[in-house]
Amino acid sequence: MEGIITAVRAVCITAAGICMISHLTEGTKLRHQAEFIYKLVFAMTVAGLFINGCMGLDLPDLSSFESEEYCFSTDIYDKAIAEQTASNINDILLSQLNSAGISVEDIDTEVNISENSGISINRVIIRTAEFEKAAELIRSSLGQETEVINGDS
Repeated sequence: MEGIITAVRAVCITAAGICMISHLTEGTKLRHQAEFIYKLVFAMTVAGLFINGCMGLDLPDLSSFESEEYCFSTDIYDKAIAEQTASNINDILLSQLNSAGISVEDIDTEVNISENSGISINRVIIRTAEFEKAAELIRSSLGQETEVINGDS
């Protein structure tokens, strides 16, 4: 506890010194040099406190963290990336279809992202009155092997 009090005192004194120096030297040519020197003293004080504090610091045992927790977070991340990718593809396809004069009620893209970050589009489900024309446009954009499903049926 004594170390914390000493650290707080040192930081407060150096901060007050910087403030005093800036007010005393305001408008003079020495202002920037005096501030620079006092800021160096402040940085050395803070660095010294950290170095002294780290000597008695015990780091936690990292082996206590479960690897399952890490895998769970990567699963959530991968799912969020897949959802965002599907949303982006939906927006692009919708824009292309609207530009072609095809009105779309709903569009849903199923995306799979592999372990090596490859994106594969499993299928596109679309609800539109002009399904054949829309499917042709989607396949021309995403590839002829893309499965396009009529959502109306």
